[in-house]
Amino acid sequence: MWNRESNLRFDVADLIERAKRLPKPKVESVSINVPFLTVNVSASNIEKKVAREVLIRLRDKRVLVAWECCNSCIRNALISIQEIRSLLVDKQVELPNEDSPMFLLFDLMLTGIRQFLTFTERKDPFLYRDEYLGALEVLRGHLLRCIDQIAKLSGTKPSLSNRLAFDSEWSPERYIVSPKGRGNCAPTEINRQGYPK
Repeated sequence: MWNRESNLRFDVADLIERAKRLPKPKVESVSINVPFLTVNVSASNIEKKVAREVLIRLRDKRVLVAWECCNSCIRNALISIQEIRSLLVDKQVELPNEDSPMFLLFDLMLTGIRQFLTFTERKDPFLYRDEYLGALEVLRGHLLRCIDQIAKLSGTKPSLSNRLAFDSEWSPERYIVSPKGRGNCAPTEINRQGYPK
């Protein structure tokens, strides 16, 4: 794993509020985790089908499991991230309901991708290589945590290489989960249970 620091943080406050409003399941449910929040939800058959397809397509994305070592790798990683973004948007279109847990998980991934791409637009990856690689590591961990939750909701397991070890817990320092933390980008205050104060 790269030992490069990054100040990249994902603003997911709106998504956390949406997650709190997800419909409560009437029958069988699954607990999914989004940054500092656990919700019980259920997925429709359409959501499960779309999720399985996404998981199959993502397992061949080298950006999720390979190291970057040269300018060509950086270029290929950025192309791969754009491809993941397109895949997720296409699959959201197939979902019948924007208030579904699967749509929310895809949105959580897209939020990280959009904010990472904004970061790379502000700081050229080829000029600020170490900062880029640190930010990419943060994004990769974010995407892998989301993939874990998608797999859980769809009742399957992701078939990704284990070459990259990542902490499956959401890191408080990587997320803005409350509108209070937006103004100055100071770390959001988290209580012992991991929920915003």
